[in-house]
Amino acid sequence: MARLLSWPLGLRANRMRPLSGPRTVGAAQSESIGAFVQTSASPFGMVSLEFGFPPIRGQMARRVRGWVKGLHGGANATRVKLCDWDGLAPALRGVPSLKDGQPWDNGLPWSSGQEWKAGSTFAPVQATASKGSTIIALADVFWGHLLGIGDRVGFVDHFGAYEVTEVLEPGLYRLDLPLRRAVSVDDFATLEPVLAMRLLGENGAQADRDATFVSLTVQLVEVLDADVRAYFAD
Repeated sequence: MARLLSWPLGLRANRMRPLSGPRTVGAAQSESIGAFVQTSASPFGMVSLEFGFPPIRGQMARRVRGWVKGLHGGANATRVKLCDWDGLAPALRGVPSLKDGQPWDNGLPWSSGQEWKAGSTFAPVQATASKGSTIIALADVFWGHLLGIGDRVGFVDHFGAYEVTEVLEPGLYRLDLPLRRAVSVDDFATLEPVLAMRLLGENGAQADRDATFVSLTVQLVEVLDADVRAYFAD
């Protein structure tokens, strides 16, 4: 059985490029009596992304080359938490700052001198949505009613990342892709979605090493939630 690897701790991308957008299948045109032509289609396909990284060397370079080899050219998958550099401001998320630390209640930091880092918040799901649906409803908690077109969202314990393409009403959103897994009122939405992804192929990772550092680029494609649970359990 295939393995699901963790992303190397501390490895942060500084560039992300979509390799393909949501495609459509079953596109059709229909014409009304008044000569109005309507085109309809169903989105499908999986997310494909290319990640670039700043120069890497030393311990991180060793961790990266082990991670790349562990992916076995696409046979194994890895968890990918998507960072949205254009996402909602911390104040709208309900946190003081995603960069500034917070001390303990006594005003002191950890013994290392470091403080707590503010984490992201979660919005409860307002209504059940079946797998394959493109409509979700979120409760008016934190940012649940503040999303707009282009905002990225996912769900806790759910491999999938989605973007809002239409705000039907506050808290009711149309997504760019069908839900990879059903959601219920017991679930929570997150602004930090996690995908399971595998290399596009044996050449999906380019890790050029010169005498100074490693220059790393990886091309990854989504593994659907159901497939992760069925085949990537090791």
